[in-house]
Amino acid sequence: MDTTDHVDEPGDQADALRASRSRRRQRPLLVAVGVVVVGLVAVGIGVGVTHGRPATPATTPTAEARPITPTPAPTPTLAAVPPPVGPQALAALPLAYYDAVIPGLLDGTTAHPANQWEIATPRQALVPLYASPAADSAPIAALGATVPTVNRPAATAVWGRSPGADGGMVLVSTPSRKSTPGTNGVATAPSATFAWARAADFTLTRTDRMIRVDNATSTIAIVTESGATATSEAARLGTPTDPTPAATSTYMEADYVDTRIAYTEGHPIALTGAHSALLPGYGGNSALTALHYYPDPTGSSHGCVRISAAMTAALATLPVGTPIQFT
Repeated sequence: MDTTDHVDEPGDQADALRASRSRRRQRPLLVAVGVVVVGLVAVGIGVGVTHGRPATPATTPTAEARPITPTPAPTPTLAAVPPPVGPQALAALPLAYYDAVIPGLLDGTTAHPANQWEIATPRQALVPLYASPAADSAPIAALGATVPTVNRPAATAVWGRSPGADGGMVLVSTPSRKSTPGTNGVATAPSATFAWARAADFTLTRTDRMIRVDNATSTIAIVTESGATATSEAARLGTPTDPTPAATSTYMEADYVDTRIAYTEGHPIALTGAHSALLPGYGGNSALTALHYYPDPTGSSHGCVRISAAMTAALATLPVGTPIQFT
């Protein structure tokens, strides 16, 4: 046993000794407390690491990203069309009108017309016509902006398209013949003709009406682009020897009143671009087919389409250039 714990110290020495012993006994407690504080600090650091912003992981440096420039799509090249034709060259071309025969024109077997529901009005006095939409085609005829004799503004129907520069080319009806029946020993001739023309030479407008003449049922009708019938009636058509055109696409060339033709009784005449396939001529003209009034509601025509006064009035509301199909 340590006897110093039981020795009585005199005065100040005893007090100093007791204080020294007290400090020695408290030192381990302070150290322990210090350990606790340090632990708390460590815990605080741990909490900070756990709940604070996560440290950014180290990354391997890479090369600087460069923006990718997209490759532009190539601009499509439009097919070339024949160049414009000057006034002198146009004046030298055959005029495509209803009494003309121009062998270079196309017929329904070569042109394969399909109604585009468009009307083409010439932008100038004469428009060149071509047998092909190719850029190197030479003009074969000229279409006038006025219908000869009746002196009415001309327009025609569009039956096909060939894409290209300046709107490309359009396949249009012409009022001329390609040949006449009986030529070179051939009894028949195409009733209607077509030609290619520069779209830029026309003002093109949409239409939603066409005229249909049905030989099988002897009817005439105005039909819409959707296939609906706007109006129809029975018609008097031609005979086997003087037939009305059949399987023919053409157009309304003019709509006018001619008081010299007594049987029309002042009702308007719708002149078509189609001719008789068998007659080279009739009544002093080239056997051109018309849709006209006739007072006798019975009998047959010489190839024209005889209609009522009401139908002539309905046809007169349609624009010149309206497409016509004879079936």
